[in-house]
Amino acid sequence: MSRLEDELKELRKELSKIAKEVEKLKTRREQTSLGPYPGPPEPSDSLIRVLAERLPDKPDAGMAFFGGIQKKNGKIRSSYFSGHDVESILRCSPKRVAKLLSPLSSEQRILILKTLIKGDRSSSELSRETGLEGGQLYHHLKELALAEYIEPKERGIYSLTEKGQMALLTVLAMACTLEKRITPEEIEATFWETRKEERTKQTD
Repeated sequence: MSRLEDELKELRKELSKIAKEVEKLKTRREQTSLGPYPGPPEPSDSLIRVLAERLPDKPDAGMAFFGGIQKKNGKIRSSYFSGHDVESILRCSPKRVAKLLSPLSSEQRILILKTLIKGDRSSSELSRETGLEGGQLYHHLKELALAEYIEPKERGIYSLTEKGQMALLTVLAMACTLEKRITPEEIEATFWETRKEERTKQTD
């Protein structure tokens, strides 16, 4: 077992401890009648502290992680967690990255994946729920199947694979974190501000 795998194993134990502590603090807050309670620390803050302690002992170092957990009907149905040191992922081939992300660059395919994460669907059900029809629908289904994000089953039923779920939830989380929503008002304000600056430069 590699050093990184050992560290990830220890990290999972620490995360489990943090989750239990947070749950205890939540329970204590619900039971207390002594007035306002500051509440438990944000789980992300605790996670960052644990990760920082496991950085390699050198001046420049970093680690990148992604993971998720899903509960249905009160039970944990799926979970995943993976981490890599920054040096190793920077050596990852751009071709591999493009191959992974290319099937996710289509709004229609994202819509299909978001539909399948709710459960298996037939082609007719997918057509009804996504609005995609005929050759257009089958083209996107074929691309997602080739990427192993979905799996065709008997009688025209399609299922989201574990790889597909990981990819979908990860890119959705990235989009919600990195992609700022720009309102029409902000666009218009930026446009007029730019025009004003251009006129000022021309006057000068």
